Amino acid sequence: MTARRTAVVSVVAVGAVLLAGGLFALPALSGQTGGPAEAPTTDSPAPNEVNGTVVSPVNDSLVLETRANETVDGVTDLDPGATLTLRIRSDSAENPFLYQRQTTVRENGTFAVQVDLSNVEGNATATVSVRHDGAELTNRTAQIRHVPGASDGEADDESSAGTQFDYDGDALTVRNDADQSIRGTTDLDPGTNVTIRARSTGSSTPFIRQRVATVADDGSFTVTMDFESLPDGTEFVVRAVHDDETLAEADARVE
Repeated sequence: MTARRTAVVSVVAVGAVLLAGGLFALPALSGQTGGPAEAPTTDSPAPNEVNGTVVSPVNDSLVLETRANETVDGVTDLDPGATLTLRIRSDSAENPFLYQRQTTVRENGTFAVQVDLSNVEGNATATVSVRHDGAELTNRTAQIRHVPGASDGEADDESSAGTQFDYDGDALTVRNDADQSIRGTTDLDPGTNVTIRARSTGSSTPFIRQRVATVADDGSFTVTMDFESLPDGTEFVVRAVHDDETLAEADARVE
């Protein structure tokens, strides 16, 4: 009898130690009600904290308006100065558009871009994604709300939907050197081939260059061409062509 009492006391003592240490909660004994509640699971990450990058607002729907300078902002755990690519792509094949902007992370971890959405027709839905070094950091759905009269004013040509070349100023410029890059963005699907053609506009130095680019996951494309034999000031036209259709055209010159 003494040995049996000692064993029972030992089990109870062990249970008390486990409870005090916070390691386990004993299940309810047979016939006992009101057992301990189940511990919350921690397998799922908290909303908007999957990778440290979010597009604001965090706890509300993302609504953009068809304004010439609509702002999209967010926060990231990337280092200040890191380059981000923000992309807004239509979810509808009937109203396709793609807007893309690059920005850098501020000292406080925030980022922001201004996008010209004045060419979006009516209300629409789109996917807003943020990329860094070719990897997608986050994406979310945005409602684009048409605002009558908001599109009045000067439009930003660099934000036009479809396909465009990336350059500053009134013309795309290259040096008279080898391996000169020509870049652009498009709303064609990633993996699609785009032919980039550079052709002279004058008769003094006739030439034609052609390369094929593959659209990257972020909608960008790049080719390199050799302009080493061309003198400074040579003018030409560069075109992006897909399925025999010219998607974009830009004046260019050698400098």
